[in-house]
Amino acid sequence: MKSKIKEHVFGYDVFKENIPFSKLEENDVLLTPYDEFKRNHNWSFLSMNDDYIELIDQSYARLGKGLSPFIFVIPLMLIALYFLYLYFTLGGDSNDSIFITFLIVTSVVFIIWFCFFVFFRPFFKYDYKKPLCKPILFNRKTGKVFFYLTEAEYIERDWKDVVYVMGTSFGLSGFTLRELRAHIVEDGLLKHTFVIGFPMMGIFRTQGLWSFICHFMHKGPEELYPKPNPMYGTIDPFTQLTFCQQVIGAKESYRDTWKSFRIIYHDNWVPALFSYPFDVCNFIARRILLNIKPLTVWHKEVIYKNKMEQQRP
Repeated sequence: MKSKIKEHVFGYDVFKENIPFSKLEENDVLLTPYDEFKRNHNWSFLSMNDDYIELIDQSYARLGKGLSPFIFVIPLMLIALYFLYLYFTLGGDSNDSIFITFLIVTSVVFIIWFCFFVFFRPFFKYDYKKPLCKPILFNRKTGKVFFYLTEAEYIERDWKDVVYVMGTSFGLSGFTLRELRAHIVEDGLLKHTFVIGFPMMGIFRTQGLWSFICHFMHKGPEELYPKPNPMYGTIDPFTQLTFCQQVIGAKESYRDTWKSFRIIYHDNWVPALFSYPFDVCNFIARRILLNIKPLTVWHKEVIYKNKMEQQRP
C-alpha cells in the first residue's frame, strides 16, 4: 500500500505537508504518552539532564544515505572513462566511421551525466548546506517539546499535543525498519513530521525508545542513569542511558561513524551481511558529509527557555 503522507527517496523519508491527516496508515501504530514498554535508548540520544533530553532526527540517523548511491556508481563511471581511454589509445581503428566514434563518446558522456544527475541530485536536495542534525528536545519541567528547523527557526509544542506514531520505513538495502514519528497537526492538517532517533529493525526497540522518552517526561532521569544492579552488579546497556551521540562533525572517529548506521541491525546478522556493500558506500559518503556540513546551533530562544548554558552535573 502506497503511503499517503510520505515518499521514500534514497534512504530518506520525505513527508508531505498541509494535507488532511489520518492518524494511521497501514502497519502504523498510534502511541500515547502513557505507553509502557521495555525501555531502549536505541543509541538515539544527544544529551540528558534533570531538565531535558535531546535526541537525533533522521537527518543524522540517515546521514550519507542520499550520497551513498553516487559513491556506489563511481566504479561504473570510471569503467566508462577507462573504456573511452582504451578506445582512443589502443582500440581505435582509423577506419571507424565518425558516427561510431560519436556514438561511443556520446554513450560514455551519457552514462556519466546520468550518474551525476540521478545519484548526485539527492545530495543537493537533502544534504547540501543542511546541518548535521536537527535535534528534538523534550523538557520535562515545562512539558514542552522543541523541534529544530534551522538555526533561526524552531517549533515549540506541548509534548502531549503532538501525535506520535510508530511507522514503517526502509533501508537502502530494502529491509523494513520501524521509526518513531512526531506529527504536528493543526485543524486536521498535517503541518510537519519529524523522525525521532534511529529507525530500527523490529518494533520492540522503537517502542522501547518511546517508552524511554515517556519515562523521562513522567518520572525524570533518576532511573535512566547507568547504575549497577544491586544484586548482580551489572549495568543494563539499553534500559539505562549508556551512550550519547557526539555530533562533532569531522572530529567523529571512524569507528563511531561505522557504528552509527550499523546499529540498526543489532545482532540481525543476515541483513547486516547483505547490507555490507551498501554500508561501505554509506561510510564513505558519511565521512565526506561530516567534513562539509555545518554543526547544529539551536536558536537563542530555545537556549534561553531550556537554560542550556547552565552548568549541570
